[in-house]
Amino acid sequence: MLTFLNKKIPFNFGFTNQLVIALVLGCILALIMIFLGPFDTDRFQSSYKHLILGGFGVLLSIFYLVNSRIETWWYHYQNRKWTIKFEIIAFISLVIITSIPIHFYNQIFLNDFFSQGYGANEYIRHGLWFFRSSMIPIMLALLPFFIYFRNTFGQLDTSDSLKEIELFGTNRGEKINIQKHKLLFVKSSENYVEIFYEKENSVHHAIFRNTLTAINEQAPFLSYCHRSYLVNTSSIKQIRGNSQNAKIEFRHNLQIPLSKTYYKKVKSSLSV
Repeated sequence: MLTFLNKKIPFNFGFTNQLVIALVLGCILALIMIFLGPFDTDRFQSSYKHLILGGFGVLLSIFYLVNSRIETWWYHYQNRKWTIKFEIIAFISLVIITSIPIHFYNQIFLNDFFSQGYGANEYIRHGLWFFRSSMIPIMLALLPFFIYFRNTFGQLDTSDSLKEIELFGTNRGEKINIQKHKLLFVKSSENYVEIFYEKENSVHHAIFRNTLTAINEQAPFLSYCHRSYLVNTSSIKQIRGNSQNAKIEFRHNLQIPLSKTYYKKVKSSLSV
């Protein structure tokens, strides 16, 4: 069972793909609410009924995207490892974080709950009931779509698929192809990034207008080692110092800082 849960599966680390999935799931939920009328929503009467019911889908899209950005942080924190266990946790997290705003929205627009003089205790009890009887069934109905689209748009991080990568900036013509094992690290400097890599037994660098987040999406095997640095852990020669003043050392006597936040993760990835 544990072996199955730890099996690596594709992951969506690109913002564009995450946005597409968010919009698709939101549209599916909106259509369910409008045309199937689950949980007595078919009895709801309003001049703006379809617009209000469609709002459930908008909320799902927004909070799916929020949840996805948290997943992306965790994906990089785990050194680009995404497993069935993480996928299950991600879905449960999505159910939980969407249930709160959706319940609030439901009470405001469909039940007119707050005009009836109910207190906090009644609201919480109703929220727990709503979670059990409404959120869990509707999210389970969306689960097959959740699995299908995430698997379709996801990518499995393997060494073979990343032998050569393309990095690019936001300005026209800012593009470079680098072999994965030649890339050393990327440094952020205001609105620019400096990409350091080896070529012909010496260190070169390219400066593009972009962000570390965007570069990390282009090269997901890179790991944060500092808020201003991404590092290719396979290129690290050694780590010097303790967690308070650690430095990452490369060939050619090149060093970059390793912050306390990422010290254990980077160090464990080297098995040192």
